[in-house]
Amino acid sequence: MTGRKKLLEARVVHVSDGDTLKVNCGDGLTVVVRLCSIDTPEQAQPYGPEAREALAALVLNKSVRIEQTARDRYGRIVGRVFRGRTFVNEEMVRHGHAWVYHDYSREPEFARLEERARRARQGLWALPKAKRVPPWEWRKLGKGKARPVEKGWNPWPWLLAMLVAGVLAGGAYLWMTGRLDISRWVPDAILRFWSAGQAHLPAPLSLC
Repeated sequence: MTGRKKLLEARVVHVSDGDTLKVNCGDGLTVVVRLCSIDTPEQAQPYGPEAREALAALVLNKSVRIEQTARDRYGRIVGRVFRGRTFVNEEMVRHGHAWVYHDYSREPEFARLEERARRARQGLWALPKAKRVPPWEWRKLGKGKARPVEKGWNPWPWLLAMLVAGVLAGGAYLWMTGRLDISRWVPDAILRFWSAGQAHLPAPLSLC
């Protein structure tokens, strides 16, 4: 199946995590590649750094061939990666470094390889069950590498502040001009202090 498709030949120059790498295609062109059909722990998760190291050991600074199957919403190439005769995506599952990404998997064989790694307690399957959180669940909890959502401007705090300032200013003006009696609500000490300060202020302008 793969022999009929044109494969992109490149050299791996960086490994971001257990399922993402950057390749140099020549002439200074670099491309980010997401391995299809698998999902590895995020870097903040248990076994995240180990999954990254496992992928780096397979491909970093090595020549690979990439069969593109899709392009994701981040603009990355999604596909199968081969190093020589080694199917890298498959190797990550075989040795317990990755989950099968069932919602997007194109490889029926991967489920059997995952089950075998689980029974052998290889890689991430050696972790206690409480620490084996699938990365897609981890991201739903907001702990992963989900992209931040830009928040729109919220005018309500500003409008509320303006409203409070307007009420206070209006109340102060009415009291200073004798149109508002606040003696029933404000302690005498505060009234005396306010009156002392008012004596030094210029008389309010007449609006008549």
